[in-house]
Amino acid sequence: MKPTTMTRIDPIPSNLSPDALIRSLGITEPRDIDVEAIAYYVGLKVKRRCLNCCEAMITGRGNKGIISVKPGVMPQRERFSIAHELGHWAHHRGETVACRATDIGRFSKTNEVERAADQYAANLLMPYAMFKSACREHRRLDLKALKAVSGAFNTSLTATLIRMIDTGNYPNAIMINHGTGGRKWHKLANGIPGYWKPKDDLDADSFAFELLHNPTSRDEGFPRKIGADAWFDNWAAEKYEITEQSFRIPGEGVITILNLDGNMIS
Repeated sequence: MKPTTMTRIDPIPSNLSPDALIRSLGITEPRDIDVEAIAYYVGLKVKRRCLNCCEAMITGRGNKGIISVKPGVMPQRERFSIAHELGHWAHHRGETVACRATDIGRFSKTNEVERAADQYAANLLMPYAMFKSACREHRRLDLKALKAVSGAFNTSLTATLIRMIDTGNYPNAIMINHGTGGRKWHKLANGIPGYWKPKDDLDADSFAFELLHNPTSRDEGFPRKIGADAWFDNWAAEKYEITEQSFRIPGEGVITILNLDGNMIS
């Protein structure tokens, strides 16, 4: 259905930031971030159609265009894909861009085009001021807090967790993604020294190992203590305990939240 509560601006300035766009629409609550209405506001229609080689794409001419998204994905994933394509519209207008599933939400360190679109999507769906305020309601970063913030912003657990670490509210936190081939990627809170980079392979003592290799295992309901040397291979690891909480993400593997002892980074 075509949104009727917004007047489209034509054209939107290419340098208008997501925060400026949110302000121009008078959005003050996460529940009011209607990404399809925002797309219409800036001259784009969203269509769901079968895409053979990509998860989403944008085509445009002048100040109008179409965002195509593959149907059947999780609603939160679809919202991020649409916002990602809005990022391309803001930064790469005049180009036809087709994005694979592996291009969206990975915050690539090597592909600046896709990284810019991911960052735009995160800023649009999880505006910084609103998001930091929501995070302040949760003193500790764990799965319970993650689900609460994810639900408030209607964003995926993965995208929300990345954003929560980026806020600086949780200076001791690390997130790690493992698949059957080992560690796929990880993210450290700003200020955590690089020598706390997690091991490539999961230790058999970690709950993440059990969760990854035993399909009958259930996600951990609460963080549990574990020796830091199960996760890190450096000179200091054997001195400390940390907390681990792991959970499955369909299609992505196992995500782990680690909270380090404050002395580890002081």
